[in-house]
Amino acid sequence: MRGVHIHRVDVRFGDCDPAGIVYFPRFFHLFHEAMETWFSAGLGLSYAQLILGRKLGFPAVHTEADFNAPCALGEAIAVELRVARLGRSSIGLEYVVRGVDGVLRLTGASTCVVMDLDPASPSFRRAVAMPEELRARIEHFMAGESAVPEDS
Repeated sequence: MRGVHIHRVDVRFGDCDPAGIVYFPRFFHLFHEAMETWFSAGLGLSYAQLILGRKLGFPAVHTEADFNAPCALGEAIAVELRVARLGRSSIGLEYVVRGVDGVLRLTGASTCVVMDLDPASPSFRRAVAMPEELRARIEHFMAGESAVPEDS
């Protein structure tokens, strides 16, 4: 699919409440997992290397979800990630979660900022402009093209 990253998940015992359905805060964790896997699979960049090496973080400053149907223990689900908005120092991500049967389970969205994680920097723990290389990769992903620009 064009401009879509799919993160597949098997619902495990630890994801569920006593009723055997996924405890709602777990979906926010799954949104973050989808974002992490998107960096490597969709953008060709190691999320860990961005944080530890380049000292750039991507914390969520807003997140939301609307629940349509429960997900149960033992089910396989797919978390679809799309880029909804690309700002100077932020990324708007949209999520759609479906069961393997294709039934919509929930939708969600997060806004993440690009944060400077270098303690030696004057902008430590503040939003910073997105590096141009990262912006180019995200734009290529959004267009459904290879995330790595040709001139890289």
